[in-house]
Amino acid sequence: MKWRQGVTMAVGFLLLLLVVRTVWYYSNDKDELPSMAIDLAQPFYVVYFGSPDSTGLVPEFRQGHGTLEERLQDLIAGPKQADLAPVLPEGVEFLGYRQAGDVLYLNFSHHLVTNHPGGSSGELITVYGIVNTVVGTRGVQRVQILVDGRQIPTLVGHLDLREPLEKDYELLGGSQI
Repeated sequence: MKWRQGVTMAVGFLLLLLVVRTVWYYSNDKDELPSMAIDLAQPFYVVYFGSPDSTGLVPEFRQGHGTLEERLQDLIAGPKQADLAPVLPEGVEFLGYRQAGDVLYLNFSHHLVTNHPGGSSGELITVYGIVNTVVGTRGVQRVQILVDGRQIPTLVGHLDLREPLEKDYELLGGSQI
């Protein structure tokens, strides 16, 4: 019974996102909707990328089981929809991870800092694009970002990264999604 309830909630969530995306799309004078085709009968997951105006995060649905490795590879590869912005700077490599309880420690190459374009919005989009994409995977509730195996105080000076971070719903355009 819980499975059916979960499927119903997932379908409802997808329909809500489709409606929101359609309204957003037509309010921005575009000629055609981007493809969001996924097979609901097969497993799928969400990867978050920057909105066209770089002020928030937009979900992009991917077909598959959504393993941690898949999600991180998708973040590095960037969005498939042309109107979305990548959250990771060019050249970033994923160096590994470890999990302790509900905290996931993600290790990225120095390019996460050295190739970052900067700005407070850019930093928020990068950090929470990572965090929001992996929270919920394998029992992960919080994410600690590491660079070259070390904890960093901030990415580019605006956001405190000394403690693990939880998912941020405000960048998704609502109080909870």
